[in-house]
Amino acid sequence: MNIARDSGITIQPDTAFASEVCDGLSQTPKRLSCKWFYDETGSRLFEEITKTPEYYPTRVETRLLLDLVDELAEYIPHLDIVIEPGSGSSIKTRILLESQPALKEYIPIDISGDFLFETAQQLKHDFPALDIAPLVADFTAKLPPLELDQQLERMVFLPGSTIGNFAPTEARQLLCNLHTLVGNNSWLLIGVDMTQDENKLLAAYNDASGITADFNRNILVRANRELDANFAIDNFEHHAYFNRHERRVEMHLVSSHAQKVHIDGNIFSFAAGETIHTENCYKYSLDDFTAFAHDCGWQLEHVWTDQQESNFGVFLLRASNGK
Repeated sequence: MNIARDSGITIQPDTAFASEVCDGLSQTPKRLSCKWFYDETGSRLFEEITKTPEYYPTRVETRLLLDLVDELAEYIPHLDIVIEPGSGSSIKTRILLESQPALKEYIPIDISGDFLFETAQQLKHDFPALDIAPLVADFTAKLPPLELDQQLERMVFLPGSTIGNFAPTEARQLLCNLHTLVGNNSWLLIGVDMTQDENKLLAAYNDASGITADFNRNILVRANRELDANFAIDNFEHHAYFNRHERRVEMHLVSSHAQKVHIDGNIFSFAAGETIHTENCYKYSLDDFTAFAHDCGWQLEHVWTDQQESNFGVFLLRASNGK
């Protein structure tokens, strides 16, 4: 069935935080899904990360977006609807909203409801002629199609190299899910970080001010608050490194010494040096990404790449009728 929408509809995201945490910590090696980073505190910490001097993706992608919006209007002269999964603060989205005077509706989708609605209220104030329809949902799950007028030009906007959080099979599935969400003859504007410079990557995920470390550990803070866990936060150290074989940055939380943690009636033992794998950030090549997209019915129309600071691209794709 389709998703009905209004100015504040909520589709409940996955409420199985406790079971997923316990399942992840029962595995070898231990792991937690990065989607649980994004409570209200985590969402705000991520916005702080994007402002650090080491974190180039936001800076580079913003510059690309500012340069491409006029050309984008030539590809989609009558854009009606923008849909943004994992919208966060929608800062970069403002570049699109301001450059498309005929735009009718913006649908931000995020798992953090409080943060989403706060952002939506500010957008309604700043863009009074635009229908802002926030949707609380876990976009990493397969959502049913949106109820969209098929005659209207609609575009999914997925900035921030979010696709990099997904392993190849998962990335392909996400692109297929997005095709289902918006239907044929729609568009996808997506940022992809293709950087392979290890020094640049390590700096970006280990900022000197320690915000990424706080962001990583916040998942433990959240478990203490919501699951009555007893993580000693200072006993876990942030660690990020580049796995060159897998072409991804990995983030881990490293137990500084042997310890036990109680969660939801379960006891989890940690050896000194044992890690919780919390996030992967894949750096896909242009060929890899376009192959994933093609498999899911997305045809490449154009790609804008950075020539100054990193190997980052913003891809414009169109959903074909053949999918």
